Amino acid sequence: MKSSTSAAVVARIRAGATVVSAPACGTPTSLLASLADEAGPRDITLLAGLLIDPSVLLPALDRGVLRLRTWHPTAALARQLEQGTAEYIPLRASAVPVHLRAWSPDVAMVRASPPDRHGWCSLGPSAGYGRAALAAARTRIAEIDPAVPRTLGDTAVHVSCFDALAESTTPMPVHPPARQTAVTRAIAAHILELLPSKPTLQLGIGTVPEALLGALADAETGGLRFVGMGSDGMADLFERGLLDLDLHRAGPVISTPDILGTRRVMDFADGNPAVGVFESAIAHTPAALARHDRLVSVNSAIEVDVSGQVNSELVRGRRISGVGGSIDFIEAATHSSGGLRIIALPSTTPDGTTSRIVAHLAETTPASLPKAMVDVVVTEHGVARLAGLSMRERAESLASIAAPHHRETIAAGKADVR
Repeated sequence: MKSSTSAAVVARIRAGATVVSAPACGTPTSLLASLADEAGPRDITLLAGLLIDPSVLLPALDRGVLRLRTWHPTAALARQLEQGTAEYIPLRASAVPVHLRAWSPDVAMVRASPPDRHGWCSLGPSAGYGRAALAAARTRIAEIDPAVPRTLGDTAVHVSCFDALAESTTPMPVHPPARQTAVTRAIAAHILELLPSKPTLQLGIGTVPEALLGALADAETGGLRFVGMGSDGMADLFERGLLDLDLHRAGPVISTPDILGTRRVMDFADGNPAVGVFESAIAHTPAALARHDRLVSVNSAIEVDVSGQVNSELVRGRRISGVGGSIDFIEAATHSSGGLRIIALPSTTPDGTTSRIVAHLAETTPASLPKAMVDVVVTEHGVARLAGLSMRERAESLASIAAPHHRETIAAGKADVR
């Protein structure tokens, strides 16, 4: 099959079609740019998970020729979500493949490596719902990019499965590590003290989970395995000999639906049996993940109230995120032997004016995680162990790890916690 330009391939998509795009570092950015171009098809509904940089879509969303439906919104889409040109679909990551089959999209678009000598392409860093999207769609398009790593797991798709190939003219999206601060390093140090021997770690997106990778390296903590998102810091841990390569434990030591990072981790994952990139049926499903002993889930949050309820979706009423895989991973840790569920966040916003430990979530703010699904909350000021505590005890424990200048206000507001 000969490849063509992204514009020529997208021109074959009819007006009014529903198109699903692969996410994150596997996003087919050349195809999306052509889809959003003024010469592209009209009245398109785009289904997508995490889009690291959706800026190419914004003019088409604003013109009303493109509608985005996403289960992983970001702050970059806040205005479009408010205006209704983008819509949020509350979905657990493990449920996305099932819904794709029910939606029966007209077109699926993925980013893939060139075919090898046997005709096999690789979906590289993103497999959570890529093959499910291809199986559900009537037309299958691949953006062929030689920079896509040939990863192991559920990423192989034969070139004969595609109806069209487009040459990639835009680089793979990257997610560089966040800059660390004294606050994030202090939080990571507290988390380090909570970890069991030889844990399997799930780390969410954010500065604190990334800081933990650095803390693990500095402490030379060995026997590590990872599920959930793969990132640059995991390559560093592997090269320092800190991952669990025990012959008696089968499978890759990093099992992920999405590798989210830079060229560093992409090169590390290329052909590396230590890394497995899997569909959500493996990588997000709690029943499968719970088979890992000592599964520790570490996720960030926007705010936590003194009952332990977690908001990870809204900032001052503006949506910047969704449910994602956090509930899947936390449920898995719930049923893992020796599992632990950690929420980690700075005690205040960066300017110090607003506490992220609050007396109550606002009436219109969702509880992304219920209070019964959190074992520990960590800030730079310490650790609040919530499991087994009464509501009064939870409030006292959480108030104690708030910023000192906010504790009095929180104490005044927590009197009616029930």
